[in-house]
Amino acid sequence: MRTGRAEARESRIAVLEIESIAAGGDGVARENGLVTFVPRTAPGDRVRATVTVAGRLARGQVVEVLSPAACRATPTCPHYATDACGGCQLQHLSLDAQRNAKRVIVRDALTRIGKRPIALPPIRGGAATRYRSRIALALRREGSAMPWTGGFHRFDNPDSVFELRDCAVADERLVQVWQAIRPHARLFPRTRALRLTIRLAGDGVALVVEGADRWNEDDPRELLAQVPTIRSVWWVRPDGSKALAAGVRDAAPAFVQVNAEVGAMLRAHVESAVRAVAPGHVVDAYAGVGELTTALGASGVRCTAIELDAEAVEELRQRVAAPSVVIAGRVEDSIAVALPADVIVLNPPRAGVGPGVCDAVNASNARVVIYVSCDPATLARDLARMPRWAIADVMLFDMFPQTAHVETVVCLERAA
Repeated sequence: MRTGRAEARESRIAVLEIESIAAGGDGVARENGLVTFVPRTAPGDRVRATVTVAGRLARGQVVEVLSPAACRATPTCPHYATDACGGCQLQHLSLDAQRNAKRVIVRDALTRIGKRPIALPPIRGGAATRYRSRIALALRREGSAMPWTGGFHRFDNPDSVFELRDCAVADERLVQVWQAIRPHARLFPRTRALRLTIRLAGDGVALVVEGADRWNEDDPRELLAQVPTIRSVWWVRPDGSKALAAGVRDAAPAFVQVNAEVGAMLRAHVESAVRAVAPGHVVDAYAGVGELTTALGASGVRCTAIELDAEAVEELRQRVAAPSVVIAGRVEDSIAVALPADVIVLNPPRAGVGPGVCDAVNASNARVVIYVSCDPATLARDLARMPRWAIADVMLFDMFPQTAHVETVVCLERAA
């Protein structure tokens, strides 16, 4: 007997007109009411695609671009087309088209999910390439005696990893270090799969290796000796704890923005919005290493920084001075203790904030709430949970050009 899943699927060839870009970066087409998501397409494209239908939605794979959109561009990185690299989703669009797509994505999410209709919001950005200060590589090999393959996953086959030669969005120094490491990859833990993060750290880089049960303590030291640009090597143990395997502790992986240029723009925007209220007390929720708290505290603003990550809390406590305080823990458990405040700043991870946080914000007497989001859908969901607050301003920041990701800063004021 056939399963319901099998019965729900069918494949066919169709000619599609791409209308827009979805939140994940796929092009969106509509055919007789059926929404079809087609990767690597542009608004205005006319394509022939293999369409696989599942229920009310469908996925398409381009067979041929019959009529390319005017906003199409030649991808900067050869891996994008040759290896179907999944790290970027929008390199086939001009930078202006990418940013306009992100404006539409945020507007539509706030309108449909958040029930907060807005005009197309403005967007700020910086360099389109070589902006990343950190990359995370997947390392794979077939057996303990085989060489490593290190790179990124394919968008059309997430289990597959291709060999990385370059990355157009990464700082060139990161790629240079990866090329220097490759001849010494035998020094990595003996296993089949690893995750290797390379991050700029001062005048060198820090490595974080995870995915192994054990690691010979001599190997990380030799790796550091063979590649002097490496300042520290960190190993994530099976229990999730992080240990310094070799090098200097001050080159520890920091809780910082991947794009320093646009990160500085975003921080300046948030700080300006906070200062405009002339607050006496600010709650900095999901504070990271406390850049906002530190900046405000330097001018006498009392802050309560809330952060769960242990490494970030350690750095926070070194940077924050009285009368500001640090609360180590979940924002859901701590925000009620931190209130009242004149301004509440929320900068959660992609999952957004929990209902309890929304309840605390709704019940507060704050004058302004500032929500910094890396996911338009969870942002919109959370704003729908805060009916006491009206949108006063929305600003987007193109933190990750060539990808579908966007940072959004929403300033909220009390609803009339």
